[in-house]
Amino acid sequence: MNHDKRGRPGQEAPAGAPPAAERLKAYLATGQVIEFAHDLPDKEFPYVTCCIWGAIPTNELFVRLSNGDVSFIDCVLSTLEVPAMGDRMFGMDVDDANAAGALADRMWERHKHQLIRKERQ
Repeated sequence: MNHDKRGRPGQEAPAGAPPAAERLKAYLATGQVIEFAHDLPDKEFPYVTCCIWGAIPTNELFVRLSNGDVSFIDCVLSTLEVPAMGDRMFGMDVDDANAAGALADRMWERHKHQLIRKERQ
């Protein structure tokens, strides 16, 4: 039986947790994140960008896909327990990059029509 309420690494946040956007906003406000990627442009639609953060208190990876005012945020638990998220300030591990990339792909499939609806002016 898994007594860890956060779930297993690589899983999405448990039901009942505040929305990912709310949690990310709180972590950003208190400086409890490491920024791994900032406004990376999509290869096909460069006006759609991706940001990735690691939340130090929860070991979660947050991904934001944006096009101007249109923005979607989701998260997944890091697949790594060591090193601690707070010790990853020199870059993202390949396993975390794969987990964040897979999450970004799932988000893209759910929200691509809203994200590419208009090219950023």
